[in-house]
Amino acid sequence: MKHVSLIGKFLTLMSFFGIFVVATAFYSSNSIRTLDSEYGGLLQQESLATLAIARANRYMQTGHAAAGDLLVSRTDEENASNLAAFEKAKSSFGGWMDKAMAALPANAKLAPIKAEGLSVLNDACGPVVQAAAQATDEAAVLASQEAFMRDCKPKFAAVTEKLTVVTDEVMTAANQESENLSASAKTTIYATFGAVIGGLALVLVAGFFLIRAWLARPIQHLQRTMLTLANGDLSALVAGADRRDEVGSMAKALQVFKDNALRSKEMEHEAELNRTTQEADRVRNAESERQRSEAMAEATNGLAEGLKRLSAGDLTFQLDRAFAADFEGLRADFNDSVAKLRDTLHSVANATNAIDGGSRELSQSAGDLSKRTEQQAASLEETAAALDQITANVSTSTSRTEEARSMAIEANQSAAQSGAVVAKAVDAMQRIEQSSSQISNIIGVIDEIAFQTNLLALNAGVEAARAGEAGKGFAVVAQEVRELAQRSAQAAKEIKDLIRNSASEVKNGVELVSATGTALQVIQNHVVAINSQLDAIATSAKEQSVGLSEVNVAVNQMDQVTQQNAAMVEEATAASAALAQEAQR
Repeated sequence: MKHVSLIGKFLTLMSFFGIFVVATAFYSSNSIRTLDSEYGGLLQQESLATLAIARANRYMQTGHAAAGDLLVSRTDEENASNLAAFEKAKSSFGGWMDKAMAALPANAKLAPIKAEGLSVLNDACGPVVQAAAQATDEAAVLASQEAFMRDCKPKFAAVTEKLTVVTDEVMTAANQESENLSASAKTTIYATFGAVIGGLALVLVAGFFLIRAWLARPIQHLQRTMLTLANGDLSALVAGADRRDEVGSMAKALQVFKDNALRSKEMEHEAELNRTTQEADRVRNAESERQRSEAMAEATNGLAEGLKRLSAGDLTFQLDRAFAADFEGLRADFNDSVAKLRDTLHSVANATNAIDGGSRELSQSAGDLSKRTEQQAASLEETAAALDQITANVSTSTSRTEEARSMAIEANQSAAQSGAVVAKAVDAMQRIEQSSSQISNIIGVIDEIAFQTNLLALNAGVEAARAGEAGKGFAVVAQEVRELAQRSAQAAKEIKDLIRNSASEVKNGVELVSATGTALQVIQNHVVAINSQLDAIATSAKEQSVGLSEVNVAVNQMDQVTQQNAAMVEEATAASAALAQEAQR
């Protein structure tokens, strides 16, 4: 592995761990999938079978109850209803038993119980139920009841007991299988934990020894070699340079350092030889430099004297004493420069007089321009302030218009809500009117009943009078009933009149509410129109505000430019004045 990089070694180690993790995950997922399949089978078989058997038992009890109800019913409707319930219980019992047998095909007890239950419902109780449904007299009913108690009822208990036993057995088996699945799940969890912990420990131990062999030992050897080289012992051998990993790269780099150190020692020896040679050359060059320095000092002193005379204003000075051959050109150049400087200063004096006159005129013009620019800047500043005020006013108008538009929208919404409320009120008034009409009809019926009661009481009084002494008490009661009927009729008449008046008032109220709704609709239309106008005004105000803002920005920019121009004119005036003063000097 010495030719594999550190990343390759790390990936190799991690691949071992990854393979172990994948194997552990495969084992866990396979175990969980098996448990899930077995638990799904438990739900699809035992649980479904238990539910089907319980419902079959319930329909067996329902058939028992329907047969009992059929024995005590006396009307055709009750007989038909109970017979239909019995038939439904019989068919449902067979269907749920089929589902139970489909869920548990290995259970041999379900088919005999189904056959026995259907035999009870069809053979033992079927004729009794049909006879009870056709019984019309007491004798037939009693005969069917005796047949039910003798031939039918005792057999229900046996079938129900068997269904209960089978249900308990299936539930017991389901519970046992659920416990087995729970134990298997725990075993899988423990095995997974153990495998993960063991694998992690194995990977850590293997990683420790592999890293020690692949990295720690080679790096420690390189460390010792580095310390030896650092102490100045360049005879130490650098091991590991033949490796192709990062450790090999470090060893190669260390070998380069060693080779460079060896070359450095050789170069130091060569440098010592060069220093000896350079010292002899230095002595010879120092003598030549001394002679050159004396010649340079003579030339420098002459130039210094000439510059001193120039600084005092003496432009007629010339260097007459000859310099060394190397500096003779410098003396000639100095004399030529002094002559040219003298001629140039004479020309500058003439030009300065001309500049003085022009500077005076320029200063006066710049002063006039500065005054006019300041006046223009003041005017633009006033214009900008006025535009700022106008812009603020237009912005305020826009805000007020937006507020008015919002208030108009709210008024429109309020009007719409009021219209909806009025519509509901109209609807309520109409329902009240309909209720009043219905109450009036009911009062009419009460009036008719009172009239008929009055007639009956009158007839009862006539019959009581015919009965003589025996009918006096009855005649008194008939008279009271007649008076009560008359009072009821009078009260019904008064209530009917009141309801008629109420109906008239409700009708008037409906008309008034309808008129109110129409008026609110007109108001809403006006508010919509006002809202449209305010919307147009707000749009126009926004456009005006935007335009004025742009104009205001332009004026402010002009104001700033004018102020900058004024400042520049003032600077130009000051510069012209300074130039005139310099020209005078």
